[in-house]
Amino acid sequence: MSIKQIWNVMKLNLRLQLSDPTIKLIMICVPLIMVPFMRPAAKMQLIVQGYMHANGAEQVVPGLAIMFSFLSVQVIVQMFYHESDWNTWDRQQVSATTVNEIIFGKVAVAYLIQVFQLAIVILLSQWLFNFKINGSWPAFIAIIMSFAATLTFFGVLIVSLTNSEEVALSLSNLLGMLMSGLGGSLSPTSTFPHWAKQLAKFDPAYWAMTGIKKISLDAGTMANIHKNLLILWIITGIFCIVAIIGFHFKPLKEGNN
Repeated sequence: MSIKQIWNVMKLNLRLQLSDPTIKLIMICVPLIMVPFMRPAAKMQLIVQGYMHANGAEQVVPGLAIMFSFLSVQVIVQMFYHESDWNTWDRQQVSATTVNEIIFGKVAVAYLIQVFQLAIVILLSQWLFNFKINGSWPAFIAIIMSFAATLTFFGVLIVSLTNSEEVALSLSNLLGMLMSGLGGSLSPTSTFPHWAKQLAKFDPAYWAMTGIKKISLDAGTMANIHKNLLILWIITGIFCIVAIIGFHFKPLKEGNN
């Protein structure tokens, strides 16, 4: 793969995303608006779990940030399917740019969007809602960057396995809501029935949420979240491999020729 070709794809897609940032701004603003309404109940849940000094933001802020990051997977879906709508997907492949270079150029932009969204929601929450990182900042950054990679390739996987933008968007929203809820975004997984607790361990949102809570509530360090990071990267690798195979065996649909 050519770094130059990937960079060219990145620049083009970054300009396209910056030309209409509406969805990205919505995915940042809405969770911040929801935090004050959900924080009192979350505070009581955390106190019951033994975190007597918790203010509820430790559960609600990362939970909503993760939920709306799942919902913003639709941006990744649209990045690919707009190519078919504009009849430019096939033209790019005829050029010197390979399929893998197109995919990774788009992935890089999608990844930056995910990292930015997660980071802004959490950083603003420190100021607005007293959300504290009591543990290691490097560990916290590692969790955020790892989960953003998982979400990015989750979106690419959905595109590679679907035949239309409508199906891909519906699937990304449905699975996003399901996975964020199962992972503990809305309520701690400790309150789940036994079968749901076991099922949650297959969900990347679970490993992101538990990693963040280890850092924010238990003053965790990199040593405390190494298992979370490992599992997130294993899931990311699986998503990446299956997505690339999917693109080679099922090319993106042609546009309106």
